[in-house]
Amino acid sequence: MSPTAPESTPAPEGAPPPETQTPVVTAPAPSPSVCAPLTSLATVQGNLTTWLQGASIAAPDSGGFKEPGGTELTAFEGAFRAMLSEGPTPQVVQDLGTLGFGVATFRNENGNAWLVVRESGLLSRGGGTFILNLSPARNLWLEAPHADSDEGTLRQTAEQLVTLGARALLLTGSNRCAVTAQSPCSGTTSVCGTKGLRISDAAHYSNNFFTAAHRALRDTYPDGIAVSVHGMDAGSGPEAAVVSDGTRLQRPGSLSVRLRDALNTHLVGTRRAFSCNAPDDAGKHRTLCGTSNVQGRIDNGAADACFTEAAAPTDRFLHLEQSATLRGTGASSKAVIQALADTVPCSLTGSGLGCQVVVAQAPCP
Repeated sequence: MSPTAPESTPAPEGAPPPETQTPVVTAPAPSPSVCAPLTSLATVQGNLTTWLQGASIAAPDSGGFKEPGGTELTAFEGAFRAMLSEGPTPQVVQDLGTLGFGVATFRNENGNAWLVVRESGLLSRGGGTFILNLSPARNLWLEAPHADSDEGTLRQTAEQLVTLGARALLLTGSNRCAVTAQSPCSGTTSVCGTKGLRISDAAHYSNNFFTAAHRALRDTYPDGIAVSVHGMDAGSGPEAAVVSDGTRLQRPGSLSVRLRDALNTHLVGTRRAFSCNAPDDAGKHRTLCGTSNVQGRIDNGAADACFTEAAAPTDRFLHLEQSATLRGTGASSKAVIQALADTVPCSLTGSGLGCQVVVAQAPCP
């Protein structure tokens, strides 16, 4: 998808203070063929992080998750992939509309722009909300499969999307306990009162629009890094965070170890981050390693993402469990954004935290 980008001033929503930013070099405006699909869409204006707090998520025990059919998932994945590569063409918008999803442009007060794909109409089935950055800075996207039940992760990932200049944000459309039907996928949790997983749990069931959007992003950006953001009850343990690559394999040079080290550089307080892939962390933390996360299994090449753990990691997936402190709004919460910025470099042309050179296009009218 050919992106548009923000003006050089004022600073983008969520960006560091002006004195820490590098001036933006403004390129010529996009061609009419790029802008036309955007100008034909409905436009929402405001603060993206604030607006996303109202994302539609079916409540626990509401019955609000309705499993899509196989042909629907295939069609959605194809349409979403087409939008990533071609933009919101009339055909793509029509195809998504047929599946119950509307497409809009979101602009903040500074002119920054994102595409919003979300359920439209009166009958919600827990489909989710998906945000695409029209001017990304990093080959990274964020996922919040438990955006409401893991308190703070909805706001946190929205801030990370804007501040880091990530490619996209995927938000679940249902609480993980929205329905009682058990997921056939391997893994256990006691979150919903039993050890079984539910089909409304976007991280532990593959037949949902959330996973279809993930597959489309992975196909389009094979080297991109997906970060699955979660919350844990830290209790009295030593963990501020537990990071993994979706496996328990010990790999000192893995991406998850690099994120652990970056977190420990910026964390405030006595608790620290641990990695499931660091030999020096073995036996020192709870094994919250994301090995049953469906999206991680996909990225790590599992034969069947529902039933089979990945044999080997690819360093394209990060699973991040966090204490409540990290999911709050204090200094430690800022440490997570800074650690992600340190771990995933600025490799694209958009604006993001820590990017030394930003080359931007003028935005569409």
